[in-house]
Amino acid sequence: MTKEYPKVSFLIPLLNEEKTLAHCLDSLLSLEYPAEKMEILLAIGSCIDNTRGIAEEYAKNHPQIRILENPTGNTSIGRNICITHATGSMLMNYSGHVIAEKNLLSELAVRLQGEPADVAAVGCSNLSPGRQNFVGAASGTAFLSFMGGRNFFSQNAVFPEERYTDHLSFSCYRKEAVEKVGGFDPVFWCGQDYELDIRLRKAGYKILYTPKTKVYHFKRDSVRSLWRQMYRYGIARAKMVKKHPDTLKFFHLLGPGFILGGIFVVVLTMLGVFPIWVLPGLIVAYILMSLVSTLQITRNPSVVVSSVLFYLLIHVGYGAGFLRGIVYSKL
Repeated sequence: MTKEYPKVSFLIPLLNEEKTLAHCLDSLLSLEYPAEKMEILLAIGSCIDNTRGIAEEYAKNHPQIRILENPTGNTSIGRNICITHATGSMLMNYSGHVIAEKNLLSELAVRLQGEPADVAAVGCSNLSPGRQNFVGAASGTAFLSFMGGRNFFSQNAVFPEERYTDHLSFSCYRKEAVEKVGGFDPVFWCGQDYELDIRLRKAGYKILYTPKTKVYHFKRDSVRSLWRQMYRYGIARAKMVKKHPDTLKFFHLLGPGFILGGIFVVVLTMLGVFPIWVLPGLIVAYILMSLVSTLQITRNPSVVVSSVLFYLLIHVGYGAGFLRGIVYSKL
């Protein structure tokens, strides 16, 4: 029996991706999938690096790559622009800092085509690629551990078997289902795919995880950019809670609870309510939990030791963003 290949449109908003874009496009052009059955849509924002030049060079030599304009730089708007121009029946949610395994579409798009209509998407795990600087490698390791959210946030999960889940960062969607729920919400500069999955599930759709393929996601390569990412994630989560209050989970409050709890302990210790040893005891416990968490992923001494600072950055950044989003952000 001949395998049927649905046409897939990659949705890729771009903003200052010159460091990784060539790796991304090379991996997509090398996919084990008919070239005529895929298109790569690049919605480019107002970049201050050579992203546009790289994209134009690839588009010149590969007709399946199309450049679209996204002057806002808003990721959600960029994805919606791609959807407007997509000619495929399947939409691959993607980014310019991701590289794919060769079987990505044969495992996601072909699988989705054979699933019942109530399965809106099939997605996979995202791991860190081998070639990253220390910050990228260390933060990637942190996200794979329980202290980094692996047991709490499904987008960081790696499951041994297929299962339905609430969200995956890189999924292949039925275009019809995405359009039915209104596409991506422009309010969400980041986290828009998670919010889309919330609306899909509320509309009765399912999201299927498969371990048969994966993508490799370049993590932020500087402490400053990682902090900004976590801060924006926190704001996005607060916006989601405001729009979808029923999706609030206990672990969403761990970041802001970490900040408020720390302030609470410091103040009560200064007032003499808590004995002086409580604060250093909690600090030691945090350090030990961080080391144990990282040791379950790697035995690299430098990564293990530095993980304490990376967890602190992740927790405080996310928590501060969440608090700011609850107090100030509007939908």
